[in-house]
Amino acid sequence: MRSVEITRAGDRAVADQLTEMRRWLDREGIRVSLLQAVRILKGRVTFSAIFEQEMDADRFLRAFGNLD
Repeated sequence: MRSVEITRAGDRAVADQLTEMRRWLDREGIRVSLLQAVRILKGRVTFSAIFEQEMDADRFLRAFGNLD
């Protein structure tokens, strides 16, 4: 298992961002053990996710890690 965190701009609702991530995970066939918002600070939201497969965590980081 691998745990990752990403931080994104908080200009969209947290629920909307989680929905976007979950839809992407479903489309890609990636299983995630946990996906949640863990911090909201100064217009930024940090999400935490735990993946069963390390390569899936890497794909998630590539898809969402660079977005602001």
